[in-house]
Amino acid sequence: MSEQNMNKDGQVKISFGPGKMYAFLEVTAPIGEGVPCKREQVLKALKDHEIVYGINDSVIDQALQQQNWNKRLLVAKGLEPESGTDGKLIYKFPLPQERLKLQEDEKGNIDYRERGLIYNVKMGELLVERIPPTDGTPGRDVTNREIPPKRGRDYHLPRGKNTVADQEQRYLFANCDGHVTLADGKVVVDSILVIGQDIDFATGNIDFIGNVVIHGNVTPGFKVHASGDIEIEGFVEAAEVIAGGSIQVKGGITAGAKGLIKAGQNIFARFIENSTVEAGGDIVVRDSIMQSLVRCGGSVKVTDHRARIVGGTVLAFNLVESKVLGSQLATQTIVEVGINPHLREEYQVLIKTKAEKKKVYDNLQQSLQSFQSSNVSLENLSDRRRLALIKMLDDFKSLRSEIDSYEERIAFLESEFEKTHNAKIRALDIVYPGVRITIGQSVYTVNDPIKYAQFINEDGEVRLTSLS
Repeated sequence: MSEQNMNKDGQVKISFGPGKMYAFLEVTAPIGEGVPCKREQVLKALKDHEIVYGINDSVIDQALQQQNWNKRLLVAKGLEPESGTDGKLIYKFPLPQERLKLQEDEKGNIDYRERGLIYNVKMGELLVERIPPTDGTPGRDVTNREIPPKRGRDYHLPRGKNTVADQEQRYLFANCDGHVTLADGKVVVDSILVIGQDIDFATGNIDFIGNVVIHGNVTPGFKVHASGDIEIEGFVEAAEVIAGGSIQVKGGITAGAKGLIKAGQNIFARFIENSTVEAGGDIVVRDSIMQSLVRCGGSVKVTDHRARIVGGTVLAFNLVESKVLGSQLATQTIVEVGINPHLREEYQVLIKTKAEKKKVYDNLQQSLQSFQSSNVSLENLSDRRRLALIKMLDDFKSLRSEIDSYEERIAFLESEFEKTHNAKIRALDIVYPGVRITIGQSVYTVNDPIKYAQFINEDGEVRLTSLS
């Protein structure tokens, strides 16, 4: 080999990392009398390879130094794209696992009946907010080519039955009143709550906006409240059942002293025993009403061939009808019609409240009269006593106004009580001694068994007529 062939100038070698996100520079050593590389050669090599982004000038200087010849150095670095953030769903109602938290009272006691299984929502209420993902930030490789970012994961609104979304699919709303829950990952609002078991410690108390269907019993100590109708396949035992609509108990009602059955509309049951039952409309019972307080704004009817009302008090506005009233044992049984029992209850409360207010009023009046008789002028009173006297005068005037309004309402109700509206009481078979009949303000006591009896009000008196 000739001497000329033994000489070689230094060279510039360029290589890339994956995706051209990295560029590497290697300056080779000259051989023999060869000439070392110059900076211009390196810059030309970078340009020839279209490397224009993320160049580190100091690395070029380092690569040209003799100690770094034949070393592979990172000369340019691209910009990694920044992935977008994932979208998310924000639930505006507690999820089922969040509801099942037993609450302690201030004494540390836990009511295991309050399970919190039901979460009510109103129509139009916001259920879920969808936060969209972000696009992220693009990156650049060393040739300045844009590298698209990975967009964040998106989520669709979990739209289920009785829900509606806005046009932009950002918000999910309830499309009716009801109970909201998750079913197969979807948000669902049910206007009817169906419970396929007894109401007990497994379910806890029920408080629902809408209708409730219970395929079981309501066990002692528990509560079922609904704004709509309640249908119970089994029995109600020493429990509280309150509905804004109607109540149907296919078994019977034995609510006991602490229980209450109350409906804004009608109540239907097989029997009522030792219970308090109230309805805004009618109460229809198949077999019997025994030793109960029953009152309604419509009619009470016991319809079966064994139909009987024995003991307790039955109050209705229009009609009370049963085959049998009372018993052969002369069980005290009170039956009243002609006055809306809800108005009667209001009347009793007004009478009591008026009496209480009148007592306070009379005491204030006596105190004011004592001050008048003392001939002490206001100017001679201390500031504290003057303010106390002024307050006493204000209370006196206010009480007088309240009492007047009570008296006006009481007088109106009393005038209404005089109207019996053709109210009737019927014993389709027999009424026994011990039954007290009241129509409006008039009373009739049954002393002997009477067959096929109908009681009406005529000229302010209870009159007995025959159904035969």
